[in-house]
Amino acid sequence: MRITKYILLFLILFSLVISPVQQHFPFCREEPLHGFFTESKLPELKYFTWARWFSSIFQNDFSTRTDNNVGFRKSLVRISNQLDYSIFGIAHAKNFINGKNGYLYEEDYIHEFNGDYFIGTAALDKKLQRLKNVMDSLAAHNIPLLLVFEPGKASFYPEHIPDRFHPGKNKQNNYSYLIKRATELGLPFMDLNRYFLQIKDTSRYPLFPKYGMHWSMYGTQVVADTLSRLVAKSSGKPMPEFKVQKIHHSGNSLGSDFDIGELLNLLFPLPAAPAAYPMVSFHSIPPGIPSALVIGDSYYITLIETYGAKMFGKQDFWYYNKKIYPYQNDIPPVLVDKSDLREKLKKYDVIMLMVSEINLHSGFWDFADEAYLAFHPEARDPHVYRIENQIRNEREWFQFVAAHAKLEQSTLEKSIRVNAEYTFSVYYNDLPNKGYWDTILYITMNIRNNKEWMTQITKNAHDEQMDVDTALKLNAIYSYDQSKKKQ
Repeated sequence: MRITKYILLFLILFSLVISPVQQHFPFCREEPLHGFFTESKLPELKYFTWARWFSSIFQNDFSTRTDNNVGFRKSLVRISNQLDYSIFGIAHAKNFINGKNGYLYEEDYIHEFNGDYFIGTAALDKKLQRLKNVMDSLAAHNIPLLLVFEPGKASFYPEHIPDRFHPGKNKQNNYSYLIKRATELGLPFMDLNRYFLQIKDTSRYPLFPKYGMHWSMYGTQVVADTLSRLVAKSSGKPMPEFKVQKIHHSGNSLGSDFDIGELLNLLFPLPAAPAAYPMVSFHSIPPGIPSALVIGDSYYITLIETYGAKMFGKQDFWYYNKKIYPYQNDIPPVLVDKSDLREKLKKYDVIMLMVSEINLHSGFWDFADEAYLAFHPEARDPHVYRIENQIRNEREWFQFVAAHAKLEQSTLEKSIRVNAEYTFSVYYNDLPNKGYWDTILYITMNIRNNKEWMTQITKNAHDEQMDVDTALKLNAIYSYDQSKKKQ
């Protein structure tokens, strides 16, 4: 019994000593943790100043840096993650979850699929109508604009979504409405989501990986072949031919097929998930192959080097319609120059707008609006609409608004509008280039906050059998006109 106590005491003392030794004199190599976080160096006393001390900045920074550099921290994180994953099925990777049968998902795919992220018919109608106008404008210059709906893992594998998300009770979502409305508008598009589902049961190899968030590397080859045919048909230009020379079979997922699995930072490997990797070679590249501009998300990154670089004479990729590949991950990233956008777009033989399921709520990352305004410089959007677009495109802000809409049992469309109007009112005085309708909206919001004035408008609207919102707008216009007369 005494020996057991001594052994336990020794183990406790050893664990207390070994960690700081590893921290200051690392003798054991640890594999780096994967994911999106910033490495911090050990705290240094030279950072100390009295100002930082009395503001608590020094203490907080010292504590954070110490915690982040504890000896064997990476191994301890992996042990903790492994216990939670193996016992409770919890995945410690932000915004990722463990589905049925070990399938890993990015959670936003599920919210899109379920209709939780449906942004409303008005916003989607406006985006598509503007996109159709831009397509027609570019077609006048013999430049096809190809809209491509990329697939999503939630749509492809709904059977593995955890029951707590109620995947069988999905409401109308952005994808279903966009497909329906684009068809009604006569807007041409390619639906790769539908195509993947059609060949799901007949494909020789998985089109979506078990542990990845994008289409599989085998699926990438299927997409490249399909896009090549689409570009050739739409542009009338020849496209290079490629063939699959060999398919490498692997017992484990590799590269982007394992991009979620890598983020889990587990101690032990995940169960094997066999995958196929096609070895492709291009041949008979004809002269006059088209130049291309691609506006898209990370799905296209799996295509850009292996296929895109050879399929097109010149290839530019605007990542999320904001950053330029391959410098999108630089700090700071290289941003797209949108000046003289109309002339920039006219320099390409073909333009592809490619959006995956997870990003449909973003409204094509403002491309439809920016391109429309480039061809119609006389038009202008009110600030509230721009703020709404900003909410849809900033992931954390959008997630906050979506969660708030659910809590309030309100529609996401209404919640976006309310948040945009609030932001508009707070920053109204600092907004540049305010237009007439910006001012009218600001007056309208002030009237709503005036209880007596709003009561009178409501009464008058009822007496005149008029809609309250119409009466409110008329009062705001009248108030504005009167104020201009006094100036």
